[in-house]
Amino acid sequence: MRRIIVALLVSSCLLISGILPTNLSYAKNSISNLPVVAEDAAVFYLVPHQLTAELNKSSLSLDSVYIKAAPLLKKNNYLYFPFKWLETAHLATIKRDAKTFSTWAEFDTENSVPFSSLRLMPNQSKIFSYSDGTMTALDESIPKTFMKNGQLYVPVSLLPKMGINYTWSNGVMHWVWNDKIIKVLHPTYTTDKENITFSALVQKEFGHAYLMVNTGDGGMTSSIGGSISTLKGKEKNIGKPIIMNGQTFQRIEYSVELRPGPNPLEIITNDKGSAKIMVHRKVLNPSSVPIRYNHASNEQDIRFTKPTQGYLRVKAGDSIAIAGVVTDTYIQSNEVSFGVAAFKNGNFVEEEKKIVIPLKQDKSFSGSIVIRKPGTYLLNILSPDVFVGGSSPYGSVKWAEIAVEVLSNTNKNP
Repeated sequence: MRRIIVALLVSSCLLISGILPTNLSYAKNSISNLPVVAEDAAVFYLVPHQLTAELNKSSLSLDSVYIKAAPLLKKNNYLYFPFKWLETAHLATIKRDAKTFSTWAEFDTENSVPFSSLRLMPNQSKIFSYSDGTMTALDESIPKTFMKNGQLYVPVSLLPKMGINYTWSNGVMHWVWNDKIIKVLHPTYTTDKENITFSALVQKEFGHAYLMVNTGDGGMTSSIGGSISTLKGKEKNIGKPIIMNGQTFQRIEYSVELRPGPNPLEIITNDKGSAKIMVHRKVLNPSSVPIRYNHASNEQDIRFTKPTQGYLRVKAGDSIAIAGVVTDTYIQSNEVSFGVAAFKNGNFVEEEKKIVIPLKQDKSFSGSIVIRKPGTYLLNILSPDVFVGGSSPYGSVKWAEIAVEVLSNTNKNP
């Protein structure tokens, strides 16, 4: 999936930052000239581009390659460019709606460019919003759009609304932008250790890059101070900034604890780009793995008598007993619940139905769960209602998890 992020360049020219697939023909994707080392799991770097067009000329230059294109025009003393240029420059996909005769540029849905939600129509001096099949004109007026030779022409005054600056001088328009490329060098790791360490090489324009770990129910959280603080993570800059060919890079080293089995990780930046990495942890002795509490303090909130380990290998259809006692004295309900998250398509997906177990008078609980399909699972142990703050100050939170490998009935336990 192409990711395109548009931002302003601190200059009088255009900077459009996009996260693009690394196989686009116009991108210079080689990392052979970058200071990559064996420990780097990913590299975040810029690929520069430029577009130049002359007034009334039916071509443009994209990265020094001339391409036939509808020309830049002037009409009624206003400068217009073909809306299709955004697609020619690999910045957006141009969409059309035959029912409303409207056209729009579909930038990446995750970027912050508001123009993605706005539409244009031929021979109109308005921008339109679109909702539930209805076009609504905004208050602001623009130079009237027009069609010529099947092309929608729009005024260059709209470019800043798309997060774009441009230069115009002596009959020449000039754009400069950078594609933000994220290349994963090591998408998978396998280890029998409780933690892993790797690094990322990050060009400074990306800002800081953070390591995210899976919450065990479909979400991601920071490896430092996130919602599962017992998956302890560390990060540090390695050495001084690296300057090469006028570009500045920083190497960041990450270390994080691992669950048994698959560990989906992501290195993310403030530009919403991410490098996805999967780490498989092999466990030879399941009894050596303790139950993982979300936070160290949760060990004082609940105590387990069954199971006593945090990693189980069972056969499909076997009953898994879960028992213990709630020791938190500030609970607001008298039940705990178990959620099952299955590992599917690179992520833990929690099943909708939870098993609710009432607490006995001494706050003990005893229940069981059966998983019938082979695979990798997490049993998420959810608290009674506790204080969580906000407008609904009490609710259930995850206290602990148990990793489960469910084997086929035809296999023997190792």
